[in-house]
Amino acid sequence: MHQAIHSPQAALAATGDRYRSLRRLGDLALTLLLILLASSRGLALVEGARDGDWLAGIHQAVAGLGLLIMAGLVLMRRPAVATRPGLMPKLIALVGSWMAIPLVLLPLTWRPDWMLIGSTAMLFVGDIFVIWALLTLRYSFSVFPEARRLIRHGPYQLVRHPLYAAYIVTYISLALTRFSALALLFATIGIAGELLRAGQEERVLRATFPEYATYAKKTPAFFPRPSGIRSSRP
Repeated sequence: MHQAIHSPQAALAATGDRYRSLRRLGDLALTLLLILLASSRGLALVEGARDGDWLAGIHQAVAGLGLLIMAGLVLMRRPAVATRPGLMPKLIALVGSWMAIPLVLLPLTWRPDWMLIGSTAMLFVGDIFVIWALLTLRYSFSVFPEARRLIRHGPYQLVRHPLYAAYIVTYISLALTRFSALALLFATIGIAGELLRAGQEERVLRATFPEYATYAKKTPAFFPRPSGIRSSRP
């Protein structure tokens, strides 16, 4: 009887393959969950039309659009060039990304027409900014603090973290129409997660791309300068 002998390199390669397979399965499961949740928000639009509550229905549908956008991009990630080691950065990223899910599912508690219109407009602007950032990132999108390539065009010409800025706006707009202690808690945790997530990502980018320091000096983190908006126009 002959016993197979595996080199350490082969063992590491096999472990890496298993990790990638598990991660892919996790991405598929997450995508399905987001699609289901987005579909439930779409049903709210149908219910709103049936009950004559159009503003609430449109608000829920726009909130669901944000979940659907994220679902499509989770499956399009490339392998990272570098990542932040440890469990805490990954937990922070998950909290920042997914605290919006329980917030979206809370009932609308403060819903005068002006608030629903304003909150829905904020959500829509956030969704548009997310789409713009994701189309710019393409396969460089990541949930965790990882480096794939340095992007400095599109919305990244205006701010360093357009996705996180859009998520912060989304948290605020969702909390306004679900005004409660629980909504405030979810929104506060989510916004804190996005701020910490941006800091973790900056460390990875600075360590991976030497030119990032120069980019960071010229470009604000979350909110564009008026001069930056003017200079980005053709």
